[in-house]
Amino acid sequence: MITNLRQESKKILRPLAKGLIRLGLSGNQVTALGLVASILFLIVMYFTRNPILGFITLVVSSLLDALDGEVARLRGTAGPMGSFLDSSFDRLEDAIFISSLTLLGFQSLLTALLVGISLSISYLRAKAESLGIKAEGKGLIERGERLIFLSLILIFLDFFPLVSTSLFYILIIASVITLWQRFHLVISTFPK
Repeated sequence: MITNLRQESKKILRPLAKGLIRLGLSGNQVTALGLVASILFLIVMYFTRNPILGFITLVVSSLLDALDGEVARLRGTAGPMGSFLDSSFDRLEDAIFISSLTLLGFQSLLTALLVGISLSISYLRAKAESLGIKAEGKGLIERGERLIFLSLILIFLDFFPLVSTSLFYILIIASVITLWQRFHLVISTFPK
């Protein structure tokens, strides 16, 4: 769903990307900074257990992730290597963000299940596209929406823990639905 807003978001991202270019950063360097920010997120969560500080570092990492491709496009250096790094680092970041919920008291088995489902959703998109099936924008909750859910879980945790817990369960359910939608998308394209 958020994928469909990409054109609108470029109006905000482009000036920020130009600023990063003026600092001399490449798209791959911005991708690496996003991964560093996600590791910082994990460190903050481990040592402070503070969901608001976690939210701030998650936003920084997510913003860098949104900017890396734009920096590469504006510099004219977008290519397969950057795409590979971005996709690979995104999976690492997803695992870091989601698994850190256990540090805040979320049930570890369900959190591990959510990590696996999240990685599987991304895998199914990559596999579908390797078979020539467009999977971007398909499914209830893509990576952008999962990050928004994680942000909301962090924001509400201290003030409205029931809302935060409810969002956690909704995220799991929406992720399972998306996994099924992506799986069905690919299976339904093959002759029976």
